[in-house]
Amino acid sequence: MNRRQALKKMFTTVVAGLLYPLLPKEDPIRSWAAPRPQKVDKKTALYQSHPEDGKMCMNCRHFIPPEGMSSMMEGRGQGTGGMNGAMGMGRMMEGACTIVAGPVSPMGYCRFYERKS
Repeated sequence: MNRRQALKKMFTTVVAGLLYPLLPKEDPIRSWAAPRPQKVDKKTALYQSHPEDGKMCMNCRHFIPPEGMSSMMEGRGQGTGGMNGAMGMGRMMEGACTIVAGPVSPMGYCRFYERKS
């Protein structure tokens, strides 16, 4: 390797190192291959903050629980008996949904409900 090739390689390495932090941190395949689907608004999803026929968001495969919810409800084997009212589970522990936009109550329901398998 001559001096010119060494300087060119060193310059390329320095520039790449400086530009690396500016690269997007998304999945490289997903970022260019397919646009991310837009979430549906609550009105379109027919979302309601209460269960319907025993179907509720916390049992849906699209529900994303808030941090700590699984440990509070499942890990300790405690029910939600004392979590009713204005500061009840519906407000205190809102999660998210892969389909519906905005915060979602674990006790809510919408037309996209699919039971977890």
